Amino acid sequence: MCLMFCLAVSTVIGQSLSGKLNVEGWNKITEWKSQEPVSLFKNFRDDKHKILFRFKNSSGDKDIVLFEMKTTVVHNGKTIGSSQRSDWPWLPGDMYVPVEAFDFIPLLQKAANGNKGKLMPGTYEIRLEMKPAQRDAQPIHTTLTLKIP
Repeated sequence: MCLMFCLAVSTVIGQSLSGKLNVEGWNKITEWKSQEPVSLFKNFRDDKHKILFRFKNSSGDKDIVLFEMKTTVVHNGKTIGSSQRSDWPWLPGDMYVPVEAFDFIPLLQKAANGNKGKLMPGTYEIRLEMKPAQRDAQPIHTTLTLKIP
């Protein structure tokens, strides 16, 4: 079932860039009956959820901008994993981000490995951030909330 909701957080970067990071098909809090992270990956692969990144340069410049991609996973208020990747190139405009660009599926799988491949019940917050690498700026981010019964 594809939900028609979209989470978005907007931020202005420095004086020249602005952007949003949306996750299409994600409700504010999504309850996930399957406790296996691979089923979440499958939903992204099958386009039930899509990560949309849009940014623009107010000067109209269309050059490539390098971003740092950061992922943080929190379970019941405690950080259980994070990762960061540097120098991902993006062009201004609207672009879908492959789920593999962020590391939340491997981070969730690592947590599940300690519980026979299943996620522990509770609330998971998945924070996705993109920050221009060469600028002193606030990251563009969104947080997905996943409830495992």
